[in-house]
Amino acid sequence: MVKPVKGIGYLAGWVKGAQRPAADVLALLGPAGARHTFYPPELRLRLSEFPLMRDVGAKALGALLDAAQWFSLPGGTVLERAGENDQAVFLVVAGCLGVYAADEEGQDHFVANVPAGETVGEMAVISGEAHSAKLVALRDSELLRLGKAEFKHLIARHPRLSLNLMQLLVQRLRQTTRRAVTVQRVRTIALIPLHEGIDCRALGRTLTHAFAEMSLATGALGSEATGQASDWFARYEAGHDIVLYQGDAADSLWTQQCLRQADRVVLVARLGETVASHPLANEPLGRLKRQMPELILLRGASGGLSSMPRGLIGPYGLHHYVRDGDVQDIKRLARLLTGRAVGLVLAGGGARGFAHIGVVKALREAGVPFDLIGGSSMGAIVAAGVAMGWDHDELSRRMRRAFVETNPLSDFTLPLLAVFRGKKVTKMLYDNFGDMLIEDIHPTYFCVASNLTSGRAEVLTEGPLWRALRASVAIPGLLPPIIYEKHLLVDGGLMNNFPVDIMASYARGPIVGVDVAGDEAPIAEAENFSEQSWWPLFRQQLKGAPSIVSILMRSGTVGNEAQRRLAREQADMLFDPPLVGVGLRSWQAFDRAVAEGYSHAAELIDKHGIDALMSRQGDAQALLPQWRRDLSR
Repeated sequence: MVKPVKGIGYLAGWVKGAQRPAADVLALLGPAGARHTFYPPELRLRLSEFPLMRDVGAKALGALLDAAQWFSLPGGTVLERAGENDQAVFLVVAGCLGVYAADEEGQDHFVANVPAGETVGEMAVISGEAHSAKLVALRDSELLRLGKAEFKHLIARHPRLSLNLMQLLVQRLRQTTRRAVTVQRVRTIALIPLHEGIDCRALGRTLTHAFAEMSLATGALGSEATGQASDWFARYEAGHDIVLYQGDAADSLWTQQCLRQADRVVLVARLGETVASHPLANEPLGRLKRQMPELILLRGASGGLSSMPRGLIGPYGLHHYVRDGDVQDIKRLARLLTGRAVGLVLAGGGARGFAHIGVVKALREAGVPFDLIGGSSMGAIVAAGVAMGWDHDELSRRMRRAFVETNPLSDFTLPLLAVFRGKKVTKMLYDNFGDMLIEDIHPTYFCVASNLTSGRAEVLTEGPLWRALRASVAIPGLLPPIIYEKHLLVDGGLMNNFPVDIMASYARGPIVGVDVAGDEAPIAEAENFSEQSWWPLFRQQLKGAPSIVSILMRSGTVGNEAQRRLAREQADMLFDPPLVGVGLRSWQAFDRAVAEGYSHAAELIDKHGIDALMSRQGDAQALLPQWRRDLSR
């Protein structure tokens, strides 16, 4: 069968109109290997610029085209990889593919994207093993397919192809080992209105201005682009760093086009109005199962924080509040959409966690914004204060009053569940955070607890903030656990004391981590506690031997050392204040811990500069001067 001859975009337009499954498209193109097929000059020129085809010559390029199948894959469609596709190489001519891998529970997670100009499938062909990942068209895409036999024949006949392939694989290996979680590079964003009267073009103009301040060339398309072929969109996207597809109505043909073209789908609603089922809810093979759409909630300039409609979080990924006329809201949204958002992660560590306050102060003075914030145990409490927008004075005042001027761990009780009743801790948390819900916090916040029922870390992203924090600090044996949907939740430090991996799963940009756990561990002079009477034990405790409270606190916050080392490696900027002599229960050392955290962070920033500390995340360097300008305003 003859391959398509009307140039790039011809078949794509036909497939979009017919909504054919990807398997049908491949079948229509017939078997690979047909000779003397005509291809337009634009395709040959585009292929010659692929890293795989660099300096291979016209003969090798012609051989590849003779052996390949050219087909289209509508945005949101899973690439069927059964049969011959199980071992085949795909070259992305236009559009973009997403690579997704399944976890232990069978849930797919984004691993990487394959933009136009790159290839996928080589490893399965070379190793002979079945592929281990799903491929999804993140937008309308056009691909060339090379079967296993054809690909091996090509690299055997053309050594330059083989060399280029090895260089590509080495580069990918380095990227994989450098960081466990890949930040998805978003180039196309769909803004889809969920309520009548929402002007996505106006929102697009404000975002375009924010992107321009990041030195990103931004294009914006409305319904006037309806009906253009995929090569037109490919050329337009190639001329910009970011393209905004501005939907006109929730169910229009143009909106459907926007959904297929988008790397990231953002639905726009007005706060306080009912949000109906969104356009992606019923797609059997659509983007909903691969990438949850995000939600923008527009509210007035004076809108309060606690106003998120209940039950709205479930069908969406991240949600963003945008206040009318608030420049900082738009800038934060722009960073989140482009993978340049800064995540702050604070570890647990009892009284050593006071050092977080000093580190945060130094980072704020250096102009670093915090777009996503999370923590565990004591780190979760400090992180919540940062997310609430408390400045240094308010954060210090509240933490001092809560842990130094009063002692929340003093309501001893008959230890049926724990040494302390926990009422004072609960009251302290409620007095500081009130009825605030996690989903109402701006910016995005999470905290971690340990689920004794499931044996897993529990990431808390919605519900009453005080209750989530009470679970995150519920050291087993010291404080009673929190019951959540019949599960027992205790201190997050038990399973994940430094949740950088949770922050990395958002894949939104550089991560700042503050680890206060240190290497300090309880040491005892006695050889066997169980063989001693209570009086010698009491005298040893007066000299510094561990008490029951100290042992329980250490047990509840020690976490997993292997997990901690991995977390430290994943952080793009790591602070580790020394805190010599500051223990888990050194509540009276508040001022010294804060001061040491500040001096440690300020010294590193002054010595190396923010740019050098963030050098593991390329996008961060270009963004840092903008952070400083934002702070000065």
